[in-house]
Amino acid sequence: MMRPKVLKSTNAAVLAAICFLVLLGCQKGAAPERVGNMGTPLGVGPLTYTAVDTEWRDSIESSNGPRIPKNKFLLLNLTVANSSSEQKAAPLLQIVDSKGEVHPEIAEGDGVTDWMGYLQLLAAHESRSGRLLFDVPQGACKLRISSGGDPEQEQTALIDIPLQLNSEAPRAPGASGFGGVEGVPQLPVPVTPAK
Repeated sequence: MMRPKVLKSTNAAVLAAICFLVLLGCQKGAAPERVGNMGTPLGVGPLTYTAVDTEWRDSIESSNGPRIPKNKFLLLNLTVANSSSEQKAAPLLQIVDSKGEVHPEIAEGDGVTDWMGYLQLLAAHESRSGRLLFDVPQGACKLRISSGGDPEQEQTALIDIPLQLNSEAPRAPGASGFGGVEGVPQLPVPVTPAK
C-alpha cells in the first residue's frame, strides 16, 4: 500500500519540476540595455539618437510666469534621425537617475527654446534636433532611448549623461575654472587663423 503513494507523490514532484522548467524556458530573458556616451550617436531600430549637451535650471520663464520643478529642470539638446524608408514616430524618452528611478519627458514645452515637441513624426531619412525637458534630481543620469512602435518589438538603450555644472547666467570672459569650478583649468579657446 505504501508503494503506490510514494509513486504518486514522486510523479507529482517530477511533473511539477518539468512544468517549472518549461515555464522558465519560455520566459523572455531581459538582455541588458546597451549604454552609449553623450555626443556619440546610438541607434535603436531605425532611430539614431545623439545627446549633444545639457543645461540644469531652477526655473523656466513661460508665458504664464515662472515654471518651478519638483527637483530641477534638465534641458537636453538631442538629435534624432530616422534611417528607415518609412515615417517613424520618435517616442517620449525617459531619464533614469542614479537611484534607478525613471523620470518621463515633460510633455509641455512652454518656455523652452528650441523645444523638440511632444510627438515627433520623422519622415523617411529625416533628422531633427531640439531640446527635451525633464524634472529630475540634479546629478549624473542616463537617457533611455527607444525604437518606439510595438512594445513586443521595442528596442531600448541608454546614453550616459554626466553631471555638467552650468550657471544660468553667462560667465564673464576670462573667469577662472571650467564650468565655473575653481581650480580646474580652462580649455583653450580655438583661434581661427587669418586668411
